Amino acid sequence: MKTTKTYLFIGLCFLMVLSVTPTHGQELTIVTEEVAPFNFTFHGKPTGASVQVVEEILRRLGRTEPIQFMPWARGYKLALNKPNTVLFSTTRIPDREDLFHWVGPVNTVKIGFYALRESQVRPKSLEEARRVGAIATYKDDVREQMLIGLGFANLDSSKSPASNLKKLLAGRVDLWIFDNIGIIMMTRKMGVPPDIAFSRATPLTIVRQWQKTLDEMKSNGTFQRISRRWLPKESIPTGLGQPAEQPEPPDRMRIFTEDSPPGNYLVDGKPMGLSVEIVRELLNRLRRPESIQVVPWARGYRLAMSEPNVALFSTTRLSQREANFRWVGPLYSQMWGFYSKKGSGIHIRNLSDAKKIARIGTYHKDAKKQYLESLGFNNLISTNINISNVKHLMKGEIDLWVSSDFNVAYLARQAGVDPEKLELAFPFREVHNYIAISLSTPAAVVAEWQAVLDAIVADGTYAIICNTYDYVPRAAFVP
Repeated sequence: MKTTKTYLFIGLCFLMVLSVTPTHGQELTIVTEEVAPFNFTFHGKPTGASVQVVEEILRRLGRTEPIQFMPWARGYKLALNKPNTVLFSTTRIPDREDLFHWVGPVNTVKIGFYALRESQVRPKSLEEARRVGAIATYKDDVREQMLIGLGFANLDSSKSPASNLKKLLAGRVDLWIFDNIGIIMMTRKMGVPPDIAFSRATPLTIVRQWQKTLDEMKSNGTFQRISRRWLPKESIPTGLGQPAEQPEPPDRMRIFTEDSPPGNYLVDGKPMGLSVEIVRELLNRLRRPESIQVVPWARGYRLAMSEPNVALFSTTRLSQREANFRWVGPLYSQMWGFYSKKGSGIHIRNLSDAKKIARIGTYHKDAKKQYLESLGFNNLISTNINISNVKHLMKGEIDLWVSSDFNVAYLARQAGVDPEKLELAFPFREVHNYIAISLSTPAAVVAEWQAVLDAIVADGTYAIICNTYDYVPRAAFVP
């Protein structure tokens, strides 16, 4: 799908009401809807760009009211009729101006008409859009209200954005009016800016208190730090009438990985893979221009251990490594095991049996090698090129190879060996892989990386990337 050339630009505002004091003031009803990445639930808890801004305002004001989720039409009706109601994220337009008190803006979006790529419908003006067969809209949403106000009579209203997307995909409507941020999340979810508003009965002292708190958050950078985890730069507004702040540029990071599919590998000289895509998304949200370099693992590990501002992935987090790095993750999980040539007759029941094997192939500086050494293994044969172990195994030059279920098939094929010619002799440990960051890197940088990764998981982007690489996280693995 893609947008038409006709766009409508709208600043959005939260609709909110607050009391002056948390103990003796009015109790607030704080309402929002499920629309990622602005406001949605993850593992039963509210999260998203707008939710985190509202939660920070509540924290600073000493308030404890919960955020409630409900259908937009119901929340909108509540805010119109019930005093002390906060509704977000609400688009601020002239027709709504006198209906509420306003606090914001909190983000900005670009509204446009969307059509199927193969469709011939491409209105170049609002007048042309009025003449198409049907336009999908969301009941009581600002986009629907705006088109009604412009005299559109060809609207097909639904109770959810998801219904509108289904109508468009099924050819039941010609266009869908939506925004440039929401459509990304909606299409991802199905596989394919808001402000704050206050009900009119809310005391102005409360509204002004919320606006002052939001302005302070923008002034000291808190608002920007929260928003950039979720939104592109152009969707993050500054204080009204104020120039955008220019924060000090962060120290440049050097980011390394190795050639080890499916997590990280090279295609035509370009890094690809599950971990690479996650880290790229993280860098994009952090507004960092750094590139990812593929190097031998031992070299990347040495640099991350000895030099500042270095990130290395995907690094297995082990107790013997814990104090050597700062950690961001997890990115994925894997099961380590001993692999043998099929039909070799080697039988292992436990790690003690494995210690009796003559020759076990390992990868230099790899976490699996370090772990086995810590257990007293002295029968390990190390190589700087992991796929060499597959060739050595097939030639009978080693008896077992230490690998994992995450990448054993990929490495075998990379070595020119059918994975069916290998078999798992004994699995011995489940581990999680992280981004390892050098210790001298500021803790604030690491905390921001972790917060952004958490947002990537929460808004569904992580699941989309995993699905692209046919990776299914274990049931017990919750990033």
